[in-house]
Amino acid sequence: MRLYKLVSDAAARGQDHLNGMGAALSGGRWSPRGKRVVYASCNASTALLELLTHTGGMLPEAGRLHLVTLELPDDLYESAHVPAPPPGWGDLAREPRATVAIGAKWLAAQEQLAMRVPSALSPPDFNVLLNPNHEDMELVEVVSTTPFLIDSQTFSGIA
Repeated sequence: MRLYKLVSDAAARGQDHLNGMGAALSGGRWSPRGKRVVYASCNASTALLELLTHTGGMLPEAGRLHLVTLELPDDLYESAHVPAPPPGWGDLAREPRATVAIGAKWLAAQEQLAMRVPSALSPPDFNVLLNPNHEDMELVEVVSTTPFLIDSQTFSGIA
């Protein structure tokens, strides 16, 4: 299964796409601060929506964004933990305590490498969280890291 992450130019030059430190520093909708988790999307377009939300709609300058393509073995994708989202989970203005608790429990259990959750920005699409401390993490491969170019006019009308 191919997964996608958008990273900065500086992050693209490094090899730490799979260390989960970004989520550890800031926490996430499905993970507590202080816990390393790799967030990825099943579609590059969903990865872009996620990035736009987390950067307040501000995109890096042209050439400063890179698409990292990951390969997750299909059996690990199929055996991913798929929690039932709690009521109100997708409300972007709401504190995500219930979803963070689900992620914390998944991380602590160490049973599955991946957790598959719907995107709050596009619920038909999925994000996949990877536990970098899981023994199967070594099976996740960085397939490519390529410049991700967006026409400057694409989001010029968004305020």
